[in-house]
Amino acid sequence: MSYNALGLLETYGYIPAIVAVDAALKAANVTLKDLQCIGGGLVTMMVEGDVAAVQASIEAGSAAAQAIGHVISQHVIPRPINQLKSLIEGGGNTNQQIEESNSSKLVEAANKAEEVEEVEEVQKNQEEQEIEEIEELVVSKTKDSVIYHNEKGMKITSKKDLNRMKVVDLRKMARGLKGFSMEAKKIKFANKSELVQAILNYLKMEVE
Repeated sequence: MSYNALGLLETYGYIPAIVAVDAALKAANVTLKDLQCIGGGLVTMMVEGDVAAVQASIEAGSAAAQAIGHVISQHVIPRPINQLKSLIEGGGNTNQQIEESNSSKLVEAANKAEEVEEVEEVQKNQEEQEIEEIEELVVSKTKDSVIYHNEKGMKITSKKDLNRMKVVDLRKMARGLKGFSMEAKKIKFANKSELVQAILNYLKMEVE
């Protein structure tokens, strides 16, 4: 079979491609030769017919697709060489390969999504565990204040004891104190001296 002309139109998205095919076939006396999902959201339509008819149909299809989506490229090939016949008419195998490739990519994407969910679940469990550890902080207000964190008692007798601690540990301690003067957001950005003073005030200890 020889072609007078072959028109190609590539869109982003399947719906714009369908709209383009409808407009192209209505605009002129052409025949739809193929509609391929290339991958990555790209869809290519091919029509055949007389040069003028193909030109008119591609222009109509492009305008219709552009109205609701994106047209990537369009082209009309007048009097295509015979080698295109075997390439286009053998598109069945190509389409099958594309479908198999897309199916494989979908499976791969699903597997990656499951891996991401597993990682997020692990991170969520770790965060919940840290929150539980913070909530386990118990303050015992005795003559010498003792703060228990992770079942380890920390005897706080003066400001020096708090100054020896790291800022991150002071923040964890502050978050676990019920009725603490600082809000969580303020604790996050407070410096060491502010945290130390706030904890001392909470324990109602004199600063040395």
